[in-house]
Amino acid sequence: MDRANKPWSSLATHFCVAVMTFAIGMSAHWVSTFRSPKSTPPQLSPSFESAEPGTLKATILAAKARGDKTVELSLIACGSDTGRLRDALSRDTVVLAELVGQKTYPDTYGLHTWYRFKVKETLVQHAPPPLDYSPFDSAPPDMVPIVEDELVIQELNGRMEIEGITVIQHSNGAAYREGQTYLLFVWVDPLKRTATRTGTDPLGVFLVDNNGNLTSYIDQPYPLKTDLRKRFKNSIDNMRKALQK
Repeated sequence: MDRANKPWSSLATHFCVAVMTFAIGMSAHWVSTFRSPKSTPPQLSPSFESAEPGTLKATILAAKARGDKTVELSLIACGSDTGRLRDALSRDTVVLAELVGQKTYPDTYGLHTWYRFKVKETLVQHAPPPLDYSPFDSAPPDMVPIVEDELVIQELNGRMEIEGITVIQHSNGAAYREGQTYLLFVWVDPLKRTATRTGTDPLGVFLVDNNGNLTSYIDQPYPLKTDLRKRFKNSIDNMRKALQK
């Protein structure tokens, strides 16, 4: 059965996070750590004097105790594929958008980043499917207002310094680059102007160069990537002309 035809499946990046990643987040399985010479133990702010096991605070306390300056976390979302081009065009909103800003925030277990895009062109527009719950998180207060030609997307990644420790979180989401234009297959809340990618991995994320050529965010082959190449020859101009017919 084609999981891409199930509306709830594309929400897995928000609701289906592999439990094992939290064990990674609270153990010594960091990608790398950098130790400083032995010295007087650092002073902690009152909010970091204790923490529940498995939380970001506990991770930072453990790093301080070891004398580390950097920790790297990994978080893997599980669940769904974007599906074929035909399904995506009948279901998703498809936009050309440039990343114009981003901000990373800490949460209980790690980091997340809100990415702000300026929408250059909407190639396909669909209302999000009706659901019993909203798949859209509210943007942080310091990210609003979000004007009509913008949208924001949350990803479970980021980098920030907390209590003198550089925390870097990786995920199987997308880490977008400022100034880069993307072709995005998304669902968009028209009131909040928040969006969620369709599919767990960023299969619906394509980089667009100055000549309007597409390059998939993920190198490996998959149906949507193959279909875009075969039908539109990875060209935004070809895609635009075909969709206007």
